[in-house]
Amino acid sequence: MPNTITVQGTNIVALKKTPLLGGEGREGLAHLGGNASVTSGVLLQGHPGLASGATPATGDAGWVTLLSATATQGPVVEIADLPKFVKLGAAATGPITLEGVQ
Repeated sequence: MPNTITVQGTNIVALKKTPLLGGEGREGLAHLGGNASVTSGVLLQGHPGLASGATPATGDAGWVTLLSATATQGPVVEIADLPKFVKLGAAATGPITLEGVQ
């Protein structure tokens, strides 16, 4: 998979913004791995970033749900508009790999 980033554990990952390749402000594919069997809860969260440019804290109010688990989801899900920062949600049981991002 070209241009991939794996989101795992409690890591907050900053995506790069590019005019042609995927990343902040663009779409990406989320390869759920073992999370495909999760049927409810938040799998992936995103944050547009702080005005200061600093990485937002885990508990910052700006985090929003990018991907919720459902009983009918497949192993790969498209996310239409990725923000600057991403992290795993509370329902995630393992890493999620974003494809088409940098």
